Amino acid sequence: MSYLLNLETYIINFIKEMGKIVVFFFTACFWMFKPPFFIRETIENMRKVGYQCLLPVLAVVGPTGMVTALQSMYIFDIFGAHRLLSSLLAEGMFRELAPTLASIMIAAQAGSAIAGEIGTMRVKEEIDALEVMSVNPFQYLIVPRFLALAIMCPLINIIASLTGILGGYAVAVVLKGLNHGIFMANLFEFLKLSHILGGMLKASVFGLIVGLLSCYKGYHVTGGALGVGRAANTTVVHSILAIVCLNYFLTSFLIAIID
Repeated sequence: MSYLLNLETYIINFIKEMGKIVVFFFTACFWMFKPPFFIRETIENMRKVGYQCLLPVLAVVGPTGMVTALQSMYIFDIFGAHRLLSSLLAEGMFRELAPTLASIMIAAQAGSAIAGEIGTMRVKEEIDALEVMSVNPFQYLIVPRFLALAIMCPLINIIASLTGILGGYAVAVVLKGLNHGIFMANLFEFLKLSHILGGMLKASVFGLIVGLLSCYKGYHVTGGALGVGRAANTTVVHSILAIVCLNYFLTSFLIAIID
């Protein structure tokens, strides 16, 4: 009986939290289109996201492309279909691997940093000071970071996709001796522009999720320094869970409208 009561309490708290996140999202969207527009803040946060995330993302996606090519070569050996290796690599990178891995790394790097930054401002009462000075914290703090992640995530995703393909090329052609001409000739045989745009759309949505959760967690920090650390940690965990779960529905939707 106590187990059922605990489960009921957990479900109710989850629904309440989701409601607060939805309200926070629509509040941010409302102030996004209201002047003043802090464009300089947005550009500065875009620079920070790129600086923090680009190298870690490439360090993960590049070796992933190498492993994908290595594993695929052994499978294609069975069927004598090595010419399809580069096509599989390009499809996998642009449509699935790069958007997901890049977004997860951005959540771990930029998401946690934003949650910690805003959380520290909340603990030090700097957000309250902004309100006293008639500066809307949503316009000055939330919207620029929200937009920075939504814009930078697809841009980093494109660079990561190309890096993953380059890693696959290094393994397949340089290390394993696959013909360069065959690899390049079939690289974009099955890949369409809609597939690339679909991957960028997924990355944008994932960036919005990371931006929303990191800003929300940081903005509602309680409990001092311990609460700031907790907010940064839960931002990463919840962002990754949301990305992985939503990825299935986004992929199903894109397959239905593209293929």
